[in-house]
Amino acid sequence: MLFDLRGRRKRVVQVVYAMLAVMMGASLFLVVGPVNLGDLVGGGSSTSASSVSLDRAAELDHKLAKDPQNQALLLGLTKERITAGNNLAQIDPQTQAAVPTAESAQQYQLAADAWNRYLKTKPPKPNPNVALLVANSLLTLAQTATTPEEAKADAADAAKAQQLYADARPSTGAYSSLAYYSYAALDFKQGDAAAKQAQAEAKSAAERKQVKTTLAGIRKQAKKYAKQLAAVQKAQQGQGKQELQNPLGGLSGAGAGAARVP
Repeated sequence: MLFDLRGRRKRVVQVVYAMLAVMMGASLFLVVGPVNLGDLVGGGSSTSASSVSLDRAAELDHKLAKDPQNQALLLGLTKERITAGNNLAQIDPQTQAAVPTAESAQQYQLAADAWNRYLKTKPPKPNPNVALLVANSLLTLAQTATTPEEAKADAADAAKAQQLYADARPSTGAYSSLAYYSYAALDFKQGDAAAKQAQAEAKSAAERKQVKTTLAGIRKQAKKYAKQLAAVQKAQQGQGKQELQNPLGGLSGAGAGAARVP
């Protein structure tokens, strides 16, 4: 999984574990938030379920060819692609964690495409429930990315979708997840704003303190990762374009066997 950057393997390892700490530190909010990411995954054994979703997606694609601006069809296509991706993922038998596959990643990418087409129709109030599903699937794409740049872009897109959900369904969990996605994308301005909003939504002083402490720890790790990544990228200058391991890979088994779809 790791690649040797011309003798700089140790630094790459440090970069990887710095971001993994960010990801694992944020798992609390993925669990206590409105939707647990693990609950959205079908487990990989539901071949018939994924086939049904793929057939429905194909039917919706056919209808959209005749009516490309139909918002209901685009939302339906987004959901079917995500459902197919969830059912095409696998569950690690030891950790029970969701492990994306090349097939599930492809469906998540297609879901993101459908979602972007939906947003281009400029709905007055984008569907917040679908936005949440999109945010979760985009985070999975970030975990299966092959470069830090891809991971950062996917995390940023996840934050955009999560922002729509949080604004429509404000809660401590919603804004905590937004802060987490933003920090993963190294957008500290947005992350800090979301962290403050998460604290404002807290129901008690104890919860507010927990949110503040946890997100501060995630922010610290993200800053550490950003600094290490900058050092590695600087070292790469003049050495030609080389790949660097995805800093999000390896979380709960993600990326261990998944291939990134071009």
